[in-house]
Amino acid sequence: MTLKRRLNRYWRIVATGFCFCFFFSGGLLQSLLVIPVVYLLPGKKVQKNRRVRAMQQWTFARFVQLMQLLGLIRVRLHNVELLAKSPGCLVIANHPTLIDVVILFAKLPRANCVVKGELWRNRYLKGVMRAAGFISNENGEQLLQGCRQALNAEEAVLIFPEGSRTLPGETPKFKRGLANIAVRTDAPILTAFITCEPLMLTKGEPWYRVPPSCGVFDIYFSDVLQPRLLVDDFDDKPRAARLLTRHLESYFEEGLKRYG
Repeated sequence: MTLKRRLNRYWRIVATGFCFCFFFSGGLLQSLLVIPVVYLLPGKKVQKNRRVRAMQQWTFARFVQLMQLLGLIRVRLHNVELLAKSPGCLVIANHPTLIDVVILFAKLPRANCVVKGELWRNRYLKGVMRAAGFISNENGEQLLQGCRQALNAEEAVLIFPEGSRTLPGETPKFKRGLANIAVRTDAPILTAFITCEPLMLTKGEPWYRVPPSCGVFDIYFSDVLQPRLLVDDFDDKPRAARLLTRHLESYFEEGLKRYG
């Protein structure tokens, strides 16, 4: 490895570490200083949740800009006209990297998000998660109720059907939670395919194992699907959820071959 490449690698490690320190310390400071001010403003709890989510979208967008400015990533969006249809939809995507949710959430109008229970308990982020009215996936009934309320309010509900990042080289394996929500709410599904080249921030890899060059993220917004048109016996909810899960797994496997 030449001296120039070695120095570039060290720079990218330091810059990546700085970005994540910025992200987590920013979440903690928002919980301690900004959110209490937001909650002092007049309005109902739902309105206050929306204000916090709007703040989070702005923060996530600035974080993505920071990573691009430092030369760590580049983001390219395709078929963005479909974003206008996202309010009232379940927005689903494959999940190759740690920052997929940050990139997508920053771009969705009227966004809400299903988050893992471990983030709900994270000391740096839990204040933001709860104040924003995000939807925890720890309890199935509360998950369904939270998604139904968000969809009825014409919010775009971002959810990753895999539940966690895909290991490099593996095809997506979806949990049934998304399909259960889809068949019980009959909400349309906006699909997005995420590719990253070279791969970075993948499952099982430490954050400091940086790729040799800038990670280029391509996000392809693809279709708005109607769940009841994809499976038979839609009124048999358990069976419909199983069939829809298999259908979406095949759909994403084929789509990733096309876009990847």
